[in-house]
Amino acid sequence: MPEYAYEALTEAGSVEKGEMTANTEEELEALLRDRGHFLIRAEPASTVAAQKQGPVRTDGKVPRKELLAFTEYLWGSAQAGIPILTTLEDVELQLESKVLRKVVGEMREAMVIEGKSLSEAMGEHPKAFPGLYVGTIQAGETTGQLDYVLGQLVDYLEWQQQIAIQVREATMYPVIILLVMLALVVLLISYVYPRLMPIFEGYGVELPLPTRMVIGSGEFIQNQWLPTLIGVVGLFLIWNIVGRSPGGRMTIDTIKLKMPIFGKLIHQLEMSRVVTYMALFYRTGIDLLRGLLLLEGIIKNARVAKAIGDARTAISGGDSIAHALSATGLFPLVVVRSFAMGEATGKLDESLERARVFYAREVPAAVRQMLAALQPLMIVLIGGILAVVALSIFMPIVQIYQNMSP
Repeated sequence: MPEYAYEALTEAGSVEKGEMTANTEEELEALLRDRGHFLIRAEPASTVAAQKQGPVRTDGKVPRKELLAFTEYLWGSAQAGIPILTTLEDVELQLESKVLRKVVGEMREAMVIEGKSLSEAMGEHPKAFPGLYVGTIQAGETTGQLDYVLGQLVDYLEWQQQIAIQVREATMYPVIILLVMLALVVLLISYVYPRLMPIFEGYGVELPLPTRMVIGSGEFIQNQWLPTLIGVVGLFLIWNIVGRSPGGRMTIDTIKLKMPIFGKLIHQLEMSRVVTYMALFYRTGIDLLRGLLLLEGIIKNARVAKAIGDARTAISGGDSIAHALSATGLFPLVVVRSFAMGEATGKLDESLERARVFYAREVPAAVRQMLAALQPLMIVLIGGILAVVALSIFMPIVQIYQNMSP
């Protein structure tokens, strides 16, 4: 029985390489499917062993913006009927990313010299092209709808870019405020108070509480900065270690979804990812259960991923999509009803597209609501800090004038 070397899209959405014994490639594909894997390419292990002495492939993470530009070029060329090899040759000269430029050159060589398909050539560069990307291209090649699939990938990457911009905008305001506050405290401790203290001591002023608070904070930072830094780093390391364990990650991700102010935005983002990924899978020919399996591995939030896994298990056991999703208690009505309508009409992609459009409006609205809730809190926080700082300076000065009065 021959030994095959294979590359397959795993449950986690990554490309797995391995070897397996099977009579034919069809049998190999069936064995991998039982594991929940999606075969990308396969060839006899002996052939692969002979090729291992070949050149080392270039690989590396490609910026999302550059990957989007590359995919848009492929899509436009496919719609114009330009051969894929010609497209790769043209786009290679226009790419800004040196890594992607080398990767595209090696892809073209693999297709010309080794006769590989586009998805097979991409699969040799897993860092540049994620498993979801390669699997979608492979589905397009299999169904003969590569131009359509490329268009879907462009929409998907644009959506990812928009989500990243919205999250960045949502977090920028609090970060800027915190940096300003930190700069103010550092300025007071390092420049202002060292010049005021000799004056206060010279007049024998009894320092009021706000002044003692600020001075005490400064002295603590100056004298205990090393233990404080070690403590902060230690907490960060503990947080990361706990977050890597299955139970710890589940607890942390559950807390994230229930956080005041931020929790709603995080939940909206995760639900937006669910409907967007599933619409992409369904349109490219991946069935519902396989799509849920891939989605379970792609979603980063462990609580949401577990809910998807629970729903998939219930659906495979004969439960309806709507009931399985609703039973998890995590999916809102708009998602449940979108799946239910798609199940009833057989047009799941259209139902999920409407849900995607809904979240395209809801996520920016959630960002605005979060900022609207944060702004008063930040104003109160800044006002309180400024009040303490102002009182810490002016109260001793007032006491000096009172002591000087006849």
